[in-house]
Amino acid sequence: MHGSDAFRVLRGHGRDRATAENAERVERLEVGLDAGSAPAVAARDCEGYGRWVIHGVHTLIGLRMLSKSRRQLIERLKTRKGRPREGLVLVEGVRSSVEALAAGADIRFAVHSPRLLASEAGRALASQLAGQGWHFHEADDADLTELSDTEHPQGVLCVCAEPSLDLAQLRSTTSTVLLLDGLQDPGNLGTLVRAARAFAVDACIVLDGSVDPWNPKAVRAAAGACFHTRLVRAPWADAKPWLEEMGIGILAADPTGHEVGSFRPGEAWALAVGNEGAGLRADIVEASTHRLAIPMRGDTNSLNAGVAGSILLYSLVADSRVTE
Repeated sequence: MHGSDAFRVLRGHGRDRATAENAERVERLEVGLDAGSAPAVAARDCEGYGRWVIHGVHTLIGLRMLSKSRRQLIERLKTRKGRPREGLVLVEGVRSSVEALAAGADIRFAVHSPRLLASEAGRALASQLAGQGWHFHEADDADLTELSDTEHPQGVLCVCAEPSLDLAQLRSTTSTVLLLDGLQDPGNLGTLVRAARAFAVDACIVLDGSVDPWNPKAVRAAAGACFHTRLVRAPWADAKPWLEEMGIGILAADPTGHEVGSFRPGEAWALAVGNEGAGLRADIVEASTHRLAIPMRGDTNSLNAGVAGSILLYSLVADSRVTE
């Protein structure tokens, strides 16, 4: 049976393609849907999906079609002004969704298509989402592609509440910080948040003038790390006195600075990474205790912000041999 035919059965439209050729398989699938505690229904030889197995199918019977209002909400979450106004985050893809769940994100609803069931990880995620009691909506692959903010969606998107955190909540347990100033590329920002998590940096502060860290592209680039990292948005006017009060010195990423490989930071530091073209604002450079650069050979004289910031972070934590 074609994968889309099996999906129609799940949506209650099994008769759409119930031809003589497929009748027996359609009947078996429909019987499976009525089986209550049946652990799985398999539709083998599904074109485009390989071996498609729907685990815990009895938990998926309550799926509902996505309403017009929620479609419109998803569209607003893809816009610069709409997303902050809603206070919600659009999470796309299997890995990011799994990480959001693992971090205890407040998921309001999820949408999936048959493509999600094409991999073992996708099937496990579908079962987990359906079993948590959230609103779990269905769409076909083409429909989800239209809803998605990415060219090649993986068959799932989740809408979550934006985590709320401010500088005051970082006071007691913060000694290392990634300070992001004026980054405009959501891919670079997401990459740096992901690196901060990888290298066990305590918090990320995204300053005014930077791209929205909860932009769908930034969330995808972070691969779910944004839900595990203490991420705060704050103006420089608030961040500067906070850093001073905490005794955290600023290390400015500066191509004219000292080579980072020979630098040994203290226990408390904030690495400041600036705009892709203009670099850090003058106030931050002036407030910094050290200016750090990455040595480069040959005719290469620059790296993009995501790569440069990640290398600097690694160099700063290398001596501590991060294991978390």
